[in-house]
Amino acid sequence: MSDALLETDEDRYKDIVVGSKIPAIALLNESIKEDRLLLLPRALRLCLRTINRMPRALFMNPGPDRDSYVYHTLEDCSRRICHLAQIRLEVRGQERVEPGRTYLFAVNHSSPADIPVLYAAFPTQAAFVANGLFRKVPVFSFWMQKSGAVFLDKGSEAAALAVFRTMIRRLKKGRSLILFPEGHMHKGDGLEEFKRGGLHAAVLAGVPIVPVCLYGTAEVIPIGSMHIRPRKHVTVDFGEPIETADLGRDARKNIDGIVRERLLAMKAEAREQARR
Repeated sequence: MSDALLETDEDRYKDIVVGSKIPAIALLNESIKEDRLLLLPRALRLCLRTINRMPRALFMNPGPDRDSYVYHTLEDCSRRICHLAQIRLEVRGQERVEPGRTYLFAVNHSSPADIPVLYAAFPTQAAFVANGLFRKVPVFSFWMQKSGAVFLDKGSEAAALAVFRTMIRRLKKGRSLILFPEGHMHKGDGLEEFKRGGLHAAVLAGVPIVPVCLYGTAEVIPIGSMHIRPRKHVTVDFGEPIETADLGRDARKNIDGIVRERLLAMKAEAREQARR
């Protein structure tokens, strides 16, 4: 699948958000037009209803209590969305994630459904390295900002460097992060080449990298679509953590290749299991 075609698929979301004065309402209206079961409109309404919880988060002091409140809000909303979509969610390997440790989670990206599925499945608090487009959608941006998300504006080398430095600071301070190293959603088998830089933040911060394989979300919300296909089986598989502090010089330089090979193998295994 060519980068140009992938960008065209994803650009539908960008066009809706950028071309509207009220992006959340524009997304809702588009989903109403397309989703004959009205599942995605209902899912978006669940997100918008979290506005009732915003005042408390706004006035809470930064710290563990606010972090827990924000993450619980995101987790609860995501689980409601998964229940609404009747997703048959299977989570594997979560015991590999130790409570209290800081990680960079490297996840393959194939659908807008990836985000709620991950929040519903994660065994620990973590924030996304997210597309800067989310900042234009008020309710979404509020919760992501409060969760400690790092926003990346695509196309700017200066912005990418600033994000890289922010990632290192957040990881060193104990904030686990979720990264889509491909940089955009990938359609089909395999993986795109990883965008350079992101995984090296974990190496410089000295935190483990956990490869996380998502499989089946592309069947829930195909790239570029505005509808939900219900009753799909989705797996989230947490791989063995890669201890960056134990890596030699060559492995540190090739961290992108190491993580990509792990994820490729995990995705191939998930595909074989789905065929049985």
